[in-house]
Amino acid sequence: MDTRARIIRRWREGNADSAANTGADVDTPSHEVEAGTISLMDRRVDPRPRWPRRLVFIAIGLVAVAVAAATYVRFGLSRTLAVSANRIVVATVKADVFDEYIPATARVAPRTTAYLDAVEGGQVAEVLVEDGARVRQGQPLVRLKNTNLQLEVLGRQAQLMEQLDRLNATILSFEQARLVHERDLIETGSQIEQLTQRLRRRQALRPSGAVSAADVDEIAIDLARYQRQEVSIREAAAVDRKFQGEQIAQLRGAVKTIQGNLSMAGETLDSLIVRAPITGQLTGLDAYLGEAKSPGQRIGQVDQLDDYKVEADIDEFYLPRVAVGQSATVEIDGREQRLELAKVYPQVRDRQFKVDLLFARGAGQGAEAGAPKSLRRGQSLQIRLQIGASRRTLVVANGPFYDDTGGTWAFVLSPAGTEARQHAIRLGRRNPQQIEVLSGLSVGDRVITSSYESLRGFEHIRLEGRTD
Repeated sequence: MDTRARIIRRWREGNADSAANTGADVDTPSHEVEAGTISLMDRRVDPRPRWPRRLVFIAIGLVAVAVAAATYVRFGLSRTLAVSANRIVVATVKADVFDEYIPATARVAPRTTAYLDAVEGGQVAEVLVEDGARVRQGQPLVRLKNTNLQLEVLGRQAQLMEQLDRLNATILSFEQARLVHERDLIETGSQIEQLTQRLRRRQALRPSGAVSAADVDEIAIDLARYQRQEVSIREAAAVDRKFQGEQIAQLRGAVKTIQGNLSMAGETLDSLIVRAPITGQLTGLDAYLGEAKSPGQRIGQVDQLDDYKVEADIDEFYLPRVAVGQSATVEIDGREQRLELAKVYPQVRDRQFKVDLLFARGAGQGAEAGAPKSLRRGQSLQIRLQIGASRRTLVVANGPFYDDTGGTWAFVLSPAGTEARQHAIRLGRRNPQQIEVLSGLSVGDRVITSSYESLRGFEHIRLEGRTD
């Protein structure tokens, strides 16, 4: 027990000294000693100082707070982003003429096109020209055969001829009746004149007794009869003239109608021969020997070659702003040609509508035809349709930034070109090359016109590299 007491006392003395140096608690639970936790083999171990480790942790925390604060001040408050100058596109604001136009891809087409259709239909009996040949107006191109139609037309012609014969016979009978009336009047008038002379002579001889009274009375009776007959004939002739004139006029009209029907029947047979309606080039001929063509079926077309038009499809968004008479330009063979809008088709298909443009005639364009001679049917052209008046104003190059900002703000570079900040602006009309500047920018300002997709949420951009 004395030995254990000495050990405990020495242990306590050692802890007391250590506690005096470190300021630690020197009390040791008695139960540890009582439990025999300290033995003769144990030795006192001085505790390691804790302040250096705490200082390291405190320094690391302070550095992290400082970095976070600097990052927040730099990127959180000012919302700054570092961007390579090679990844952006910069344009300079300048004063220039702004042209509001619509770019469109157009096609060259004949100004006049006549289509060939099988009017009555039939079987192709003969093809007289080849596809692509130049034809003149009225030239036979394809001959069709339709036996049933030919027989039907011949039967119709026979019926019409029969009706025409009956009408002509009726008109002839009317004319003969008129002639009979005229002949009767002549005969009656001659008899009246003869009887009048005989009666005058008999009456002159009557006082001498050479002529009897009965003879004179007989002549007077005959004269009165012929006079009444003349009156009757004249009345009958007047009635016949009245009704026959109307009937003859109707009959002659019917004759003309029948003759027109006969002419149409002949044209029906003639329609089996397909002819060129205009002078030009035959294209798209679809006719082969023995092939059956139904009435109205398309056989081909003839394109006029002395002039062309331009057909273009325009986005439906511009339909209210496109009107006949607007001008357009196109470059052909290194020369700019002027076009005029001639027709607008209001039907919208696939979100587009169609327009026709004609080459302007005048000085420098050629008096005979406005279209250049080098044009070919189906050739594609890039046209610029003017939809607004030209005006000198501030402009900036068009770019994706307009769609990203709606034309309400943009990044404007500093004079040194090392940074760019957001500026509130107002943009107006635009074409594929330029945008009209209404406010917020001045001549010489440099604007980032590339996409702002990766720049959203930042007000300040620091550019790394050259921006010239």
